This record gives sequence, C-alpha cells and structure tokens, in this order.
Amino acid sequence: MKRSRILLVVSLIQLMLLIPLSLWARKHREPWREILLTRLFQRKQTSRKRSFIAVLNTLTGSAVLLNILVVPVCVFVWRLRLRVEAVAMLATCWTNALARTLLKQIVHRPRPQHGLVRVEKQSRGQSFPSGHVASSICLWGWLFALGLLAKRKIRGARKVLLGLPAVLVAFTGPARVYLGDHWATDVLAGYLFGGGWLSLSLSLYLHLRERLRQE
Repeated sequence: MKRSRILLVVSLIQLMLLIPLSLWARKHREPWREILLTRLFQRKQTSRKRSFIAVLNTLTGSAVLLNILVVPVCVFVWRLRLRVEAVAMLATCWTNALARTLLKQIVHRPRPQHGLVRVEKQSRGQSFPSGHVASSICLWGWLFALGLLAKRKIRGARKVLLGLPAVLVAFTGPARVYLGDHWATDVLAGYLFGGGWLSLSLSLYLHLRERLRQE
C-alpha cells in the first residue's frame, strides 16, 4: 500500500476517534476523574518550576506564536527549493487553526476553573481541543516529516529534524495539564485532531508529489 494511502487511513482513524471524545467532552465539562488527574500532575508544583514550564510551553506550543512562526519557517523551506512542501506546511497550520476554532465552538467546553485545580491566570476561549497541542503537531510534525524525507547526506540536520520536533510535541500536552489550562481529554483531543490533520496533509502532499513526478 502506498504511503499516501496509509496516512489517509491513519488520518481517518484519528478523526473518527475524535467524534465520540467530542460528544463526551460536550456533556462532561468538569469531570471529577480529570480534576483528580490534574491535581496529581500539580502535586509537587513550585512557582519557579511552573514559571519555567509556562515560558517553555509558550515558546514551543503557543497556537498564536506557532501560526506566526510557520511563515519564516516556510520561507526558509521555500529557499531550499522545497516549494510544494513550504506551501503544504503553511496550509496545514492555518487550515488547522480555522477548523479547530470551529470545533471549539461546537463542543463549547469551558477551561479548568480556579478552585478545582491550580490556575494562575485564567485562559480565555474554549478548552476542547487543546490548540497548543494541535498546533505543535502540525508545525513540528511537518518538520519531523521533512526529516524523514531528507537525503541521508545531511545526517546532522536530519537528526535535528527528527529528534527536536518529537520532543516538543511530547512535552506540549502534559505541560497544558500541569499548568491547569486544559483537561487531559482536551490534550488527547489535540493529539487526535492535530495528528489527523497532519496525516491528511501529508497524504495529500505525497499524492501530489507522485503525480508531479509522473508528468
């Protein structure tokens, strides 16, 4: 089976799993299991550690920041003569933001509140799914994909493109729960939504690249 078809199947699976999770989140706005889980995450939290995690989480996962950062990243990729990749990356990140905003409004789940868990500064907007997680998957996931597609002769750059994005994506989700900005299911939904969107984007990209090579 072609890689584009495998990615399409992976995308459909993730987006289909997101449907029952969205219905559940719409009914369970403040689930007690997730309150306990968040409190467990925050159990040994200190002000210094929290501040460090908050700054790092903003730099590596902020939805607004990443949707701005993707522009210079795509310009750099374009100058490497990877023009289709640059356009696909930009389209993935920005369409993801639009679709995610629509999903947030449909589910309409409020953010974790002070009193239930530790919240230093109440975040605005809806909670489900996590925008930080979905955005980080789209941008860092594309860089990870470019690392997989990179030629072996640039081994140093390839290792960075494979290692760093994976670490950033893995860090973003737990950090959102630790900071009290999202419930665990918001984070899970962010991974499913971002992963599904990224997989769909890569599937379309590989299909387009195959067609361009045949012409």
